Amino acid sequence: MLVFPVLVLLLIVASYFLLNRIMRIEEPPKPELRGVFLYMYEFPDRSVSRNFTFYIGKIKSSGFNIVLPFVVHAGGLPDYRSKIVPVDMDYLGNFKSDEDPLKIVVEESHRNGLKVWAWVVGFRTSRSVLLQHPDWGIVNEKGEDQLSHGSFHQWGWYYLSPASEGARNYIKSYIVELVQEYGVDGINIEDDFGFPPGIEADFSENARRSFESFLGRKVQNWPQDVLAGGSLRSEWIGWRAQIVTDFLREIRSAVKQINPDIVLSADVSYDSNWNRQAMGVDWSEWVRQGLVDVVCPMLYHRDNSMPVKWVEDTARSIVEQVEKSNSSVLVMPCVGGSLSTTGNMPGWEWVDSVKGAMRAGASGVLVFADVCLDSSRAWVELANYFQPSQ
Repeated sequence: MLVFPVLVLLLIVASYFLLNRIMRIEEPPKPELRGVFLYMYEFPDRSVSRNFTFYIGKIKSSGFNIVLPFVVHAGGLPDYRSKIVPVDMDYLGNFKSDEDPLKIVVEESHRNGLKVWAWVVGFRTSRSVLLQHPDWGIVNEKGEDQLSHGSFHQWGWYYLSPASEGARNYIKSYIVELVQEYGVDGINIEDDFGFPPGIEADFSENARRSFESFLGRKVQNWPQDVLAGGSLRSEWIGWRAQIVTDFLREIRSAVKQINPDIVLSADVSYDSNWNRQAMGVDWSEWVRQGLVDVVCPMLYHRDNSMPVKWVEDTARSIVEQVEKSNSSVLVMPCVGGSLSTTGNMPGWEWVDSVKGAMRAGASGVLVFADVCLDSSRAWVELANYFQPSQ
């Protein structure tokens, strides 16, 4: 009569141990590299500075070990006392004349044992730069420039042309300034590095001359031959990718000469083919050539209307691709997303995003962004996951 109850008990015990074993197998390693993007101002008000002591302390206590300050904001003006980029005096008016907000962030971060990767824009700029150097800007397929016709971008952003040597040298000089003058530990290139997405550009004289040199002959029907459906479209896409890749190589050489240990990372689209076609960002080639130390695919599942499991599936494909191409390059997916989609994302979903990236074999994660964690009140859940109480 006792046989059946005993069998049931044994089955329950066996199921318990099996379930625990499965859970242990599926539980991924926790990321050793854990970064969070930090706005230098009280988003969305660019004129109001953050309480850096408070935020650096929160980042530290939440278990992160890398902070990525957004040193040049979306309007193309720096939130530090750059000697190269025209500064935002409305923002810098929050500080004494001998204070530099980025130096405060770096010093406070290092004091707390955090690495600082400066989060830099590429070819997005301010109108003030274009007023000084009108030949640096992009031109649309109608031959219109941004100073005469305004921004071509839906959000009013202005762009420099990757085909302009002056523009490239300007961007490189401000990145060198960050490494030389501020002692940052890394440079994280924002996803605007390259030609502006969603805009047919650049068709400036700089672009035409460079492309014709690449092609080895004159273009008879400019710009029709390089537009979508044109006879030289494929060559045009290839030229754009080469221009951007060559420039990244210049940046890498410049910063590594100053500090061989500087980390060069790049935020990229999870779709490498789209990135190449739309922006000239051939990050698969960057990985193959070892032009970046870390590649950071933006796996914003809510922005893409996908379930959180999508992060793991997409990350796994990218990790496998990178390992086959150049195993020395680390993969650190960016998880989170825009404030409009993640501002109410529960803490468990933030944690599951991180776990998904790590389950896929990532070397670490970057979380976008501090303002999203503030809105969703997810700092505590991430802190409990990164560093559970003993």
